[in-house]
Amino acid sequence: MGSTGITEADVDMAMAVVESSRQSLRRDDPAVQALAAAVSVRRRLQGEEAVTDDELLAAHDQLYAKVPHRNGGSLEALADTLLGRGMVPSPGDYDGDWWLWWPKKGYGPCRDCRESRSLTRYSAKWGKPYRYLCARCRKQELADDTAYLNSVTGVTPEEGESAESLFSRRTAALIGQLGSQAAAPERQVGRPDTEQWGEYVDRLMEVLGPLDWAGWEVPDEYDSDWDAETGPMLFATLWRTSAALDIEYYPRESRLRFLPYEDVCGDFPESFSALDEEVELTVTLQGDEAVTVVQHRAGALGLLDATRVRVVEGADPEAAEAFEAESLLSLFGPAASYRKIPVADIVKEAVQHPDLSTYLRWVVGMAGRNVHPDPVPDAAALGIAAWCWRNETAVEAHHLPSDVLMARVNMAVTRAVLPHVCPYEGIDWDGIEQSLTDTDWELPNGRTVSSLFRDGWPEVQSTVREQIRKWQRLDSELLGPDTTLRLMTIGGSTSYTCHWWGQGRWRAICEEIVRDAVEAGFTLPQPYDSRGPDALIDGLEHPDMQSDAVLDWLIDMPEAPVSGPHGLRHHPATQPLVREYDPWWVTPEGD
Repeated sequence: MGSTGITEADVDMAMAVVESSRQSLRRDDPAVQALAAAVSVRRRLQGEEAVTDDELLAAHDQLYAKVPHRNGGSLEALADTLLGRGMVPSPGDYDGDWWLWWPKKGYGPCRDCRESRSLTRYSAKWGKPYRYLCARCRKQELADDTAYLNSVTGVTPEEGESAESLFSRRTAALIGQLGSQAAAPERQVGRPDTEQWGEYVDRLMEVLGPLDWAGWEVPDEYDSDWDAETGPMLFATLWRTSAALDIEYYPRESRLRFLPYEDVCGDFPESFSALDEEVELTVTLQGDEAVTVVQHRAGALGLLDATRVRVVEGADPEAAEAFEAESLLSLFGPAASYRKIPVADIVKEAVQHPDLSTYLRWVVGMAGRNVHPDPVPDAAALGIAAWCWRNETAVEAHHLPSDVLMARVNMAVTRAVLPHVCPYEGIDWDGIEQSLTDTDWELPNGRTVSSLFRDGWPEVQSTVREQIRKWQRLDSELLGPDTTLRLMTIGGSTSYTCHWWGQGRWRAICEEIVRDAVEAGFTLPQPYDSRGPDALIDGLEHPDMQSDAVLDWLIDMPEAPVSGPHGLRHHPATQPLVREYDPWWVTPEGD
């Protein structure tokens, strides 16, 4: 057996798998040998021995041919390794069924950009094959699909239009082009088959994409149910650090429900609900607009920002301490795993580190006291903008002439940082340094940032570079990517950045400001005085593309009296939502 790399121990393990599935086979049976070959390859991979691509693929294919089922997970494990090497089957390989055992999520080269990243498998539908894409390329694919639909149908979204309305208009346009009346889809009356369940799961994961990007653990497997009235249902609990919410998805009825989480059995004593009440959304089975619907509503609910949570007044002191300890573990536990040392040692190093102690004391311990240590890339980008650009550098010493201009630069900084922050890969500090210190870096109006600071640019450039490199050292030498991302998330979630563009609640904040102004009878800034409030809200999603007059109106609302309503600077909508941790099952001593 030595020439094949298969040992007697490998065959013993293969026989154990065979016997556990109540099969009766001899040691020299081809099925046992195929399974032993797979066991051998897995053993060598775990021992970091060299396994060629040809060996790996041969073991996978032989196992598929001889023992496609009840193989102790070896087929799935080999598929996961193949994915990591970029060896993905063609659509028709393995009778077109390979997606049944290949992982829904994994790590390896993305099909489109070829960069090694965290990947998700997307279904073969709408004329596309099964494919593995990274989050960035999936976003681009969705954008390309939308542009294609706009072009083919001649129908583009109207201001404030619902997903259902847009889908109906596009369908009508296609029907008109075909010159025939499409039959209405039949209402499903039976239980979905395996493929249909898979499509429902894929659609749910797709519309939950904004939450996945914001650090929520979106599963690729769900509990399910079915009845004749409501049809199929998928449900699960989503977690982020210690926060949780329940979801229910009814694909036949196009309904998605977000529900408060209740730890009924007391299995997770340091958990708390991310919601106070139920929210229901309409989510169609087709179209990218449903993703936008979820993004807007989840943003308004604070689910795309770091969670703010405080312990209720009068809570049992020991329960409160346990909650704080769990939060500390969530923050520094990943760093301990990265460094392979105890958490206590990491915490001690961090609080004593000259480049980190002040940040921990003031930003984390005071300004971010109630901010849960969640890994939220967009909030982390704000943290980098706040603490590697606006503060601890020469930027404030060279304050620009107007708040509008400073706001434009802040938005440009955030927009430049965003592509370099990823929930799966961490922060690309080299890319951030290159972006924020580039003398030719321009605002949307064509003015270079360096020219705005005039003679102060060299000092701004050098101090920004110094801050970025400091955090890069902390990331690589002390904290690791996960803890660094969480620390920057806290830094981007304090009162200092609560008025900044880039947060998940931005659109909801703008909606409240515009609504209050309209109710007070204020004139909207041009050209929105004629286009209306909905157009203004849509336009403010990209405030850096608006005129100075629009930004000035948004920030300070010049015609507003002292009593309000107010603009962005003083509007109460900018105050974050705060959840409560209530260990109600613990009664403090003396009660």
